[in-house]
This record gives sequence, structure tokens and C-alpha cells, in this order.
Amino acid sequence: MAATSRSAGPVRVGKRSSSAMPHLSIAKTHGSRNDIFVIDGSPDDHFAAADVPRAVKRLCDRRTGLGSDGVYFLADNGDGSAKAWFFNPDGSPALLCGNGMRCAGRLLLDRYDTESAVVHTGPYSFTVHRADDTPQGVRQVAVELPPVDFTPAAPIVADVEWPFVGQVLPAFHATRAVSALAVPNSHLVSIVGAYDEAELVETGRRVADAADSFPIGANVSFVLSLDDTEVFVHTFERGAGLTPSCGSGVAASRAVSSKLGLVDPDVRLRVRNPGGPARTWLQESGGQWQPVLEGNATVVYRTELDPADLLGDSPLEFTGETYLPEINAFTALFDDNLKALHAAGVNPTMI
Repeated sequence: MAATSRSAGPVRVGKRSSSAMPHLSIAKTHGSRNDIFVIDGSPDDHFAAADVPRAVKRLCDRRTGLGSDGVYFLADNGDGSAKAWFFNPDGSPALLCGNGMRCAGRLLLDRYDTESAVVHTGPYSFTVHRADDTPQGVRQVAVELPPVDFTPAAPIVADVEWPFVGQVLPAFHATRAVSALAVPNSHLVSIVGAYDEAELVETGRRVADAADSFPIGANVSFVLSLDDTEVFVHTFERGAGLTPSCGSGVAASRAVSSKLGLVDPDVRLRVRNPGGPARTWLQESGGQWQPVLEGNATVVYRTELDPADLLGDSPLEFTGETYLPEINAFTALFDDNLKALHAAGVNPTMI
């Protein structure tokens, strides 16, 4: 997507594409170090439907591809809005990536030089807004997510009474209480008294392997309170595994915290992920809670690729333009976040 950038002096990096006439316009972005490729156009503009999962998986592969936690295809409607499709790094589709939506939204805001824009995904519409830069100079975007649903039509947990909030479920964990909700991705959230990364991974894998109990799969988040205004959240994502941050996991964790009476809905809670900080709160929408997620939307580099390269077998090669001022500003923010986590006794390995 040909969006403008506040960064100056992009630097050429990488290796040249195998094609002299590339057709994919790609921005490598991240929200709280949740790496997301944003590709200009719809999936059908570039690939046959059957080839999309393979192309996405190849692109996201961190050994033979360019490496990412997912891909947004973003088709500009020409009126300041766009339609988006998200795919996990394994090629499976998902309704939402909250961190990625901030990044896709930032590109749209830049393209139209506007303060707000709307991105449509399936049956949902997401309004994105410019937010204030951080003291380190990090570009931020706020995105209004769809209302959370504690009684989803597609049951996240089989054979239980809904809503399913703060209950022990042996298929999930022998002792930890869990809450289930859609944001609109399916989520399972546990409030914990201490963070154990190995336990989170084990629980996430158990959920992924228990299709009888969790028929549509789910992201799994552990939430640790740091003080009255801050929490730590880490998520094992369906289709991606343990990632530095999950935007919809942050929103789900925020909603569960209020559902359990731990924090008022309108409190702007700072959420620290291993990948960086964000802020989130809940606003009323039609009698439901609508999460707002605010955080960085950083452009790392831009490149172009021939779609045929994503359907081949050779390691991908590319030439890109990096945006060093944006990278350096986020590095300063990330370091401050890591210091705060270490001071609180939280030492995640995925940083």
C-alpha cells in the first residue's frame, strides 16, 4: 500500500527479488512486536483461492520466507475506507488481529491524511483513529473493536452453560478458572497470581489438541495484575503459538477483568505484553462493551514481490526500504516496557 511515512531516509536492505516486475506491494509492520505484513489488494487480486494459504505460510516462514506472525490483505475502497482479510502464519483465516488492525489502519490513515478511517472485515467494521505519539516518538493508533460477546453463537467450549465466566474446566486446566468470549476471535482467559510461561504454552497446546471440548479452537491468555492501573498479558494464539503480543487477547483480557469486577470498564488500563505496552478500555455500544485498543503501529520496511515467488519452493529474496527512525523510537519504548516488567518480577522469554 502506497502510504506516506513520517520517517525520513529509508535505507535499502535485503536481496533483490527473483523477478524484475514484482506485483505485490508489501509493508512489514508491527504492533507490540506482533509482526504483520500488510499487502495492498485483496487475496483474489493476487492468488487463486486455493493458493492463498500456501502463499501466506511461505511469506510468514521465518526460515525460508520473510518472517511474520500473520498477513493482512487490504483493499482500498477509494473513499477513505478499506476491506481487509487476515491470515494466521499457518495460512488459516481469522476474523481479527487487533495489533495488525492498528497497523493496517495506520497505513489507511496515512494514505488519506485523515484522523479516522473505517476498515471492514467480514461482517465487522473497525474504526481506527490517530492517537498521540509516545514520549519516545512512537506512532500510535487506536482501534475500536466489535463488542465482546460472552454468549457467542459458535460455542467456544462444548457442553457448558453460557456465559462461561470464572469457572474451572478440566479440559482447559485442572485448577485454573477460565472465562470464554468472542472478540470476535474465540478467547479463553485466566487471571493468574503468578506468571508461568511453560504453563501457558502447555495450556494453549492442550486446548489446540482438544477439539471435542473446544470445537472452534481458541486463543489462550494469562493475565497478571501489576497494580491498580497495569496488567501483564501473554497469549498463546491459535494458529501461531506464543507471540510477543495479541491485540484481541488484550481486549479479551480487559473485558474479562471487568466482567469479574476487578476494574471498571471505562478505566484506561495499561497492558504490558512481552512485545510492548498498549492501553485499552471499554465503551458502551448498544448495551454491550466495545473494547478500544491503543498502541504502536510501526512500519519496519516496504518491499515488492512477484506473487509467483510465494508459490515456489526457493527461499524468498527481496529488496526493501527500512524506516530506521520508527524502529529506533520503538526500541526505546520497548526497553522501557521491559524494565517495568523486570521490576515487577515478570521475565518472559519471548522478547
